[in-house]
Amino acid sequence: MATASRPKGPKTRSGTSSVSVLLAFDAVRPWLIPGLAAAAIVVSAALASAGLVSTPVGLAIAIAGALVLLLYIGMRPLVAAEKPPRGRALGAALGIVWLFACYVPFHVRLFPGVPLLDDVQVTAGGQGLPLRIPAAGHAAIDLLLEGHLAPNPSGGAALPVHYVLTLEDGAGTRQLIDGDFKDTLATRRLGRRGTAVVHQAHTGDVRVLPNPTRQDLRVTAVTLDPPSAQPVTLTAYAHPLPGSIVLGLVVAALVAAVVAFDRLGPAPETDGALTLATAAILGTAAIFWTSNVVHPDFSSVIGSAIFGGPLGFAAGALLWWVAKRTVERSTR
Repeated sequence: MATASRPKGPKTRSGTSSVSVLLAFDAVRPWLIPGLAAAAIVVSAALASAGLVSTPVGLAIAIAGALVLLLYIGMRPLVAAEKPPRGRALGAALGIVWLFACYVPFHVRLFPGVPLLDDVQVTAGGQGLPLRIPAAGHAAIDLLLEGHLAPNPSGGAALPVHYVLTLEDGAGTRQLIDGDFKDTLATRRLGRRGTAVVHQAHTGDVRVLPNPTRQDLRVTAVTLDPPSAQPVTLTAYAHPLPGSIVLGLVVAALVAAVVAFDRLGPAPETDGALTLATAAILGTAAIFWTSNVVHPDFSSVIGSAIFGGPLGFAAGALLWWVAKRTVERSTR
């Protein structure tokens, strides 16, 4: 006895829907990572501007998003194209190390840790002196100096303040730190025709002080010109970066690994993209660390990228040009 067959319409429609979803996901998959990275940059900047997150947190998220975006550009063939599992594993391992190595210099600048000295005021009259900085065990410290400028009675730029600090280490060796807090007037364009005079105040300095004896430091004297200037506020942190030799070796190892990956790795289609990105990031990090900004913000990071990025990119382009002519890629 023949039995009636069940209708196949619903299953067919379900199978068609599943295939459509897979095709749609496959179409957007190459843009998923850069899209999420770009969204993280925009959202973090908006949240920081609105005061919903602190500026260091917003900057950290934005920097991490930018690094992920650059890493994706440098390794896109491993994600978008069919590559052997071994090549993808190698790229993933290098990518994790690369992200960590490139992000850490920014993180330790944004989050310097527990202060050794926290907002202590000193004056030319001797208030707060002598001041001990508990730097024992640290090879170097970051000293943040913040001053205050009195308004100019005539309405122009505030009168500058020149400061000189005398420090002594555990061996009694003295070193002088001097600088200026000043206010300058600049003309800013408003629209096509309008202009406005704005004050550009420089009231903070950051100094990296070596501590060869690894003992406490002392601020023994402060000189301010004019002597009636307001107190200078001092904050100190342990310098988070290693010494210049170790730092140079780490940078050299990172650059060598990236060049080897670009030249000999499983994704030759990138033509040195990761090498160029790495050099640009190192240039940005160098300017970011040497900039005299007490409290980094988005403008200081953008400025570091504008000045340091092209310098690093040019150095990376030269390095890649040399690598292509000296390192032969196997054709097997």
